[in-house]
Amino acid sequence: MKLNKNQLENISETLKDFKSLIPRYIEVKNDDNLLKKFCVRNRNPVWDLTSAKYFDTGLISEASKKQPKKNLVSDHYIQRSRATKFIFDELVSNPNITTEEFVKLIKKYCSIVKLTKEEHDMVTTFANKNKEYLNYEIYVACGIKIVGLSDIMLS
Repeated sequence: MKLNKNQLENISETLKDFKSLIPRYIEVKNDDNLLKKFCVRNRNPVWDLTSAKYFDTGLISEASKKQPKKNLVSDHYIQRSRATKFIFDELVSNPNITTEEFVKLIKKYCSIVKLTKEEHDMVTTFANKNKEYLNYEIYVACGIKIVGLSDIMLS
């Protein structure tokens, strides 16, 4: 699966927007409250970009294999707000990042897996009570098995 010209343009424009926000990120990154607000405000562009099939890992939970595909829920294995922080940390380290490198960052931090609605509800409930966990860690804690996810995380 490849990204089309329009998708690449959108990613390139988002990268430019994010680069312009680097000074603000640096300003807020050591203040937990302001950092959270910054990441929440800037997570939506990530959501818009990752709706492309390119960012779907194709991985589904074991329970999802027994459900019709129309009943499955897409889930970012790293919450968008948390992924936004990781992306900005990388942008601070490499402010001259290329669009191609940015695509790899988005794929690394913002790709999705499929869960059942019940599993997604379980992840959401757990996440609300355990803010320090990333979604892929919650999958393990809740017994949600996604074959191949660890391979993607390590690549």
